Amino acid sequence: MDVRRTRLASSSALGRVLLAAAALLPLSACPGGGGGGSPDAAPSAPDAASTAPDATPGAPDATPLSACAMAMQNAPTGASAPSFQDALPTATVNTWDSATIPTAGDANYPGGKYRTLEADGNGDIHPGCSTAGLSYTPATITDYPCAAKEYPFPNGVSEDTGKPIVLLIHGNSDSPAEWEAFLHPDPTSVTPPFDTEARDQLAELLPAAGYRTIAVDLRIDLVDDPGGTTGNVSKNIDHGWATPIAQRFIKQVIIANPNRKISLIGFSLGSTIVRDALRRLFVQFQDGDWDINVFSRVQDVILASGGHHGVSSYNSLCGTFTTMNGTAACEFGQRNTYTQVAFHEPLNGPALTGAGEPFGGWYETPCADGDYAFGVRDACGDNEVEYTTVTMMDLNDGQQQDEFVSEHASRLYPDACADNVLNTLNDFDTSGYFFNGLLRNHFGGVRSNASHTVIMNALAD
Repeated sequence: MDVRRTRLASSSALGRVLLAAAALLPLSACPGGGGGGSPDAAPSAPDAASTAPDATPGAPDATPLSACAMAMQNAPTGASAPSFQDALPTATVNTWDSATIPTAGDANYPGGKYRTLEADGNGDIHPGCSTAGLSYTPATITDYPCAAKEYPFPNGVSEDTGKPIVLLIHGNSDSPAEWEAFLHPDPTSVTPPFDTEARDQLAELLPAAGYRTIAVDLRIDLVDDPGGTTGNVSKNIDHGWATPIAQRFIKQVIIANPNRKISLIGFSLGSTIVRDALRRLFVQFQDGDWDINVFSRVQDVILASGGHHGVSSYNSLCGTFTTMNGTAACEFGQRNTYTQVAFHEPLNGPALTGAGEPFGGWYETPCADGDYAFGVRDACGDNEVEYTTVTMMDLNDGQQQDEFVSEHASRLYPDACADNVLNTLNDFDTSGYFFNGLLRNHFGGVRSNASHTVIMNALAD
């Protein structure tokens, strides 16, 4: 295993995002295959020294600042810091009829809006918040009415309460199965062949290491969009569907475990779901609607193959489909010609990179320095959150090998505040999970042995 680590200055369809348009996309079917794209030149970041300048000449025992804290010293605050309130509106109607293709701008269509776990004017709650029809026994979490799956500890292993509780947020058109071992029924039917024995995945590895592990289930099986060639045939979800469920999930686990920290792992769409849910929970704290600062309770944020700066399917789907496969794409932007889209504005914040450089924003790693989040100082409850990203490297000529994101798309900024890890071209998912390994490079971000090593090491730090 050869894992290349990079700082930013060096260098479900999404998660499966938007599989409905898979035929429109030049997906690679083998490791290292990839569509073209402009090279992701690494942006320059603010200078990050390892020590602080002396505030007072001769002052005794000046406390050194971390590289991240130094990098964040020029971050905007007050009137110069843009809003981090919701970019998406809140749905006034939570459900759709599953048959009608919505017209663009239909005020009653809930796609592209935050659905609510509270009843709307018709008495309907978010249709994805349900435990009906599950093939597993749902986790019991006080005041959390939606679905989640808790993984058992293997024989001889019990929970290590000194470790954080790990919460898993899956990608698009997917379920908690994404985190689980998978054995293809005919592994030698393809070249190269799939695994002939099921490899342990995070659902098995984490409990074996003593981590209590719970995966949210965003219930793509309950998507209420119409299907067909002009609809949402792959049951894609957008952030308006996913974030409210993940937000309640994270909140109630924190409340139910007052003396524990949590660590969050998101894959693909799940990466930006994690970030959006944390942002909304911080808004609740800032607005006085929750007495817990979420960032005081988070130890790690680990994000695999995330679309923080665009996805490959934006041009194909945004504006073409009015169902959630279209609204999800519009929330990401285009990966190799990225310009910040409205949904990303409160997540990424204003640009810290210079003109002509790939976009990176000041808000992308809240509380990595233990102080700054979304334009607010002293925002972290004296807690430093550790950020890690992992995705497949691009080719040296800039061709992007992950079927949906790229090196730049998946990174977090500033460079001193996140450990942005690049897997090699051989670190794809060898299990054949998801349509005969259709997106094996993308899923390698969370299902390859290399990524398992990165994730387990990040949790142990």
